[in-house]
Amino acid sequence: MRNKKQDFLDQDWHQLQLHSANNKHLQIVDRKGRILAYRIPLPEKHLQQLVSTEHLIPSRTVKQHSRGITSNRHWGLWKKYVVDPRMTGDYLKDLPHSQQWLEENQGLFQHLSNILHLLDPKMYVRFSSIKKFLPEGVVPACGAWYACALNLSMTADGWGSFKSSKLVLWQLGVVLETLPGDAVFFMGRLITHNTVDIQGGIRNLINCFVHQAPLSWKDQKHKELTGFDRAMYSKKRKQHAGYPKYTETPSRKKQQRQHSIAQHSQQQEGARSDAECIETISRTKTILRTDGDGNGNGNGNGDGERAETMSRAETGSPNRAEPPHSDEQQDKGKKRQQDEGDAESAESAMDGGDLGTEDELEAMYELRLGDEEQEEEED
Repeated sequence: MRNKKQDFLDQDWHQLQLHSANNKHLQIVDRKGRILAYRIPLPEKHLQQLVSTEHLIPSRTVKQHSRGITSNRHWGLWKKYVVDPRMTGDYLKDLPHSQQWLEENQGLFQHLSNILHLLDPKMYVRFSSIKKFLPEGVVPACGAWYACALNLSMTADGWGSFKSSKLVLWQLGVVLETLPGDAVFFMGRLITHNTVDIQGGIRNLINCFVHQAPLSWKDQKHKELTGFDRAMYSKKRKQHAGYPKYTETPSRKKQQRQHSIAQHSQQQEGARSDAECIETISRTKTILRTDGDGNGNGNGNGDGERAETMSRAETGSPNRAEPPHSDEQQDKGKKRQQDEGDAESAESAMDGGDLGTEDELEAMYELRLGDEEQEEEED
């Protein structure tokens, strides 16, 4: 099954709007003025520092990667598949060179962080607020960003001997021409992107990023200390601001889950209907058997009427006429009703009780299938 990303990449990027490279800042905003992408040339001193410290990066075999033919590594803070944040395996493996390279280029990361602080103060504060929750010895590696990916000798914008390249932001419908030393800010997780029309020789790229996992971990730690639920606050804030409710096309797994829930509900309703029919037929047969002279023929005397009255009393009919009971018989009746109630409660507990509405069923299936999906992602 093809994904949306591949559908974008198969399109002709020449049909999109091109923004040529220059020495000026370029920002792309939506109709509400929110910045979607921002291109800026870096100061020459930071570019020269990258070139002079390139020898600190340990050599690694160039191979086919999701971003092209490149040598790839990740240095910095990591949280996926672990309980608490830690430094990445590549960072630990490449010590002390990894730490030395990061320290030598902190001027670049601080410069980029200052720009982020100006462009999106809320994002900057959210990224930076994790520091006081981190374990000892674990720190964001790239200023405001938690980690960076180093892609060397690849076909992408960055630094090196190449002349120019073009960064395609598919959902925005734009193409940004980039030169050596250019930096581009955008939400890479939300915007499908790739680089085309490479002109020149060797290209190296730094991709500074923040994963959702450490942010969620920080929000949970903050909630444990203060009781503040950021997810609930954000949801209420959007509702108060009049944001439209998010709707999405159900995935194949979700459609299968909804179909299973509908089938389960139908089976449950069918079982209830069958039980009611059986109870009604049983009650009718009881009346027919007891009404008459024992051979299926009504004799019209008091015996037939008395037998029908007893049958209705056994099935819970309101027409039941009960004779007065002694104190001993009343105590036995109460005890029998209590035993029957305890038996029904025990049976309900063993069967799981009534599954309830479809919303409850949905929650049960979401919980069970959600765990399975998480295990598949970890595998």
